[in-house]
Amino acid sequence: MAERAQCPGSGSPDFYLHGGELHCEQVPVRELVERFGSPLYIYSAATIRERAKRVRVAFGDTARICYAVKANPNLSVLRLLHEAGCGFDLVSGGELERLAVACLPTDQAVFAGVGKQRWEIEAAVAAGLLFFNVESPYELPLLAAAGEAAGKPVAVALRLNPNVEANTHAYISTGKDENKFGVAIDRAAAVVDEIVANPWLSLVGYHVHLGSQLRAVGPYVQAFERVAAFVDGDAKRSDGVRYYDLGGGFGISYGEGDPLDVAAVAAALLPRLQERGWIPVVEPGRFIVGDAGILVTSVLGEKLQGRAKFLLVDAAMNDLMRPALYQAEHPIVPVLSRPDAEMRTVDVVGPVCETGDFLGRARSLPRCQRGDLLAVLATGAYGASMASNYNSRCRPAEVLVDGEQARLVCRRESFAQLLQREI
Repeated sequence: MAERAQCPGSGSPDFYLHGGELHCEQVPVRELVERFGSPLYIYSAATIRERAKRVRVAFGDTARICYAVKANPNLSVLRLLHEAGCGFDLVSGGELERLAVACLPTDQAVFAGVGKQRWEIEAAVAAGLLFFNVESPYELPLLAAAGEAAGKPVAVALRLNPNVEANTHAYISTGKDENKFGVAIDRAAAVVDEIVANPWLSLVGYHVHLGSQLRAVGPYVQAFERVAAFVDGDAKRSDGVRYYDLGGGFGISYGEGDPLDVAAVAAALLPRLQERGWIPVVEPGRFIVGDAGILVTSVLGEKLQGRAKFLLVDAAMNDLMRPALYQAEHPIVPVLSRPDAEMRTVDVVGPVCETGDFLGRARSLPRCQRGDLLAVLATGAYGASMASNYNSRCRPAEVLVDGEQARLVCRRESFAQLLQREI
C-alpha cells in the first residue's frame, strides 16, 4: 500500500502525497479538477478548524477570536469558522452583508477600516457589533449620530498607530507613521477626549494592527508597551476600557522564513493584559485560511525566449494577484509526481497580457506536458478574495473538502455573469 507523505512546501498536513498524487484530506486533487474544472481553488476544512483551535488554545477561552473576513469571505468558510467559535473582523459594509446572508451573528464582530462611509456605520450600528475600531477622527460624529438614532451609545475602540517596525513587505505594513491606518499616538489624546466627551460614544478598548506576515513576537510586545504608556498618561484613557485588540498578521511559512509562534505571542501578552483586566481580541485571517487552500492550474504548454523558459498555465494574475502585487513566493508543486522526470527551471506564467502576470519565477519543476496539473500552495487567503476579471477573464470555482466529501462553494463565473452589469 502506498505511503502517505507530506506535500513539499505545504504548511498543512491535510495536503499530502499518496502514491505520488496530491490529495486534499481524503480526496485526490486530480479528481476535483475533473469534476469542477481548472483553474480551481480547493480548501481544507480540517486545516481551517485546526488553525482556529490553535489560536483559541493559545489565547484562552475569554479571548475574542475575530476572523478577518477579507482574507477569504466565502460564505461556507464563514459558516465553518462560526461553528469553530470565531467572530469576525469586518472592513466594509459588504462584508457585514455577507454575515447577514450567511445568517451569522454579529455580536462578536468588530468593524475596522480607515474610510468608513455613513451607510456602513449606520448598518453596522443597527447590526449590534461588539465594537467599532475607530481609525479616523471624522468617524466620531457619524458614529455618535448613528448611536443617537439607535438610542444607545456606540462601543468604540481607538486604533492607535504605534510606529512599530513589522519587518514585512511595504504594502502589508500598517503600523508605521507612513501608513494610512490608525491614529498616531502623538495625536490620539485629542481623539480620546472627543470620545469621552460624547454621550453617544463609549470607549471600550484600543486596537493595533502592525501588518501581515509577522514572524516575531517582539513587535506585538513593543506595540502593547507603547499603547500602555499612552493609556497611563491620563486616567480617562483607561476608564471603561476592557478590550485590547492586537490585530492579526500572524505569519505562515510559505516562501522564506518560519511561521509565527502564536502561542509565544499569547504567552508574552496575556500576563500584561491580565494585570489591567483587559480581554484580548485577535484578528487572524491568513493564519487560519492561508495554508488551508491551493490553486490548481493546468499546463497549456512551454515557450523558450532567449535564456528564459516559460511554462504557460491557465491560471493568471487575475486569479492570484499576490505574486505580482507583493512578490509573494507561493510554492508550486506537480499534482502528480514523477520521480524520474527531468527537472527544469522555469517561470510559471499565465495568459494575461502583462509582463507581471506570473505565479512563480525561476521554479524548479519536472518537465510538464500539456494538461498536467500544478498546485500553487498557501493560496487560501487573499487568493480568490482578490481575484478580478482583468482581460475579461472569468473567476475560478472554489471547492471545500471535508474528509471524503467535496462540495462546490463558489461556481465558476460565466461570461453572462461577467457582462450582466453592463448596459
